[in-house]
Amino acid sequence: MIEEALAGRAADGLSLSGAYFAPEEPRATIVWIHGFGVSYDLPQCAQLGRALSRVGLAFVAAGLRSQHGAYTGWRDRDGRTSFMRAGGWYEVFEESTLDLSTWVAIARGRSPSPVILAGHSFGALRAAYYVAERSTPTVDALILGSFSYGLRHLEADVSALATSLVEAGRGSELLFDGSWARGFGTTTVSAQTYASWSRVAGGFFDEGAPTLAAVNCPTFVWYGTKEDVGGAAELDWLRGRLTSAPLVEQALLPDVSHGYLGGEQTIADAIAGRVETLVGVAALAQ
Repeated sequence: MIEEALAGRAADGLSLSGAYFAPEEPRATIVWIHGFGVSYDLPQCAQLGRALSRVGLAFVAAGLRSQHGAYTGWRDRDGRTSFMRAGGWYEVFEESTLDLSTWVAIARGRSPSPVILAGHSFGALRAAYYVAERSTPTVDALILGSFSYGLRHLEADVSALATSLVEAGRGSELLFDGSWARGFGTTTVSAQTYASWSRVAGGFFDEGAPTLAAVNCPTFVWYGTKEDVGGAAELDWLRGRLTSAPLVEQALLPDVSHGYLGGEQTIADAIAGRVETLVGVAALAQ
């Protein structure tokens, strides 16, 4: 088994860190996009990488500009290094595609095997958005695990305040305490973050869910049965909105919680059991 630290650089120069777990000849490579307030280096993330390696799959744990709550990002452009506020509190949602593009390219460079993009929790929204924004698929399949419904709860008055602050050049200012009561480890985010969520939320949750409807590759959606944020009804809801995907498979994974600690092998087995089907449908669709 191979275990390596990874370094990447997004198109805007931001330095990214990640990790790679793989058998010698993987059947496919899973690019894992973490959720809000956490990072690629969770213990369960590493354990999932090892579990996937045991079933013949490579695993890229992708570090994002939206990881943790707040940190200092290093940006290299034109031979100069500058610094930026980064982390989940300062995310501009649409910029997540820069990071996902970087990690997909790294995965392609590590192995000739098919690449499957897997988003977990809030990362599932980022993964679906990345795929939906591309008319030609850049990945062979998509996995949406424990898809988050947090953006259903944005407040119109807070959205208006956030947008006005962005327009006034004050987008990096944190909103008032309690403006984002559903956050992981925080009760606030920056104006630019909330405003960006307001821009994209309708693509997931408005009538017709146009972002989800634009996903055009085979997709596997799952929730765990142990204190996860969704279940059978949410799986059916997602399946009904992934109208352009040539295949949608769904599953409830036994004894897997939203944080998936202890459920890593169950998730790995569920993915491994569907890889050939997902990739096979992708090949037929091309």
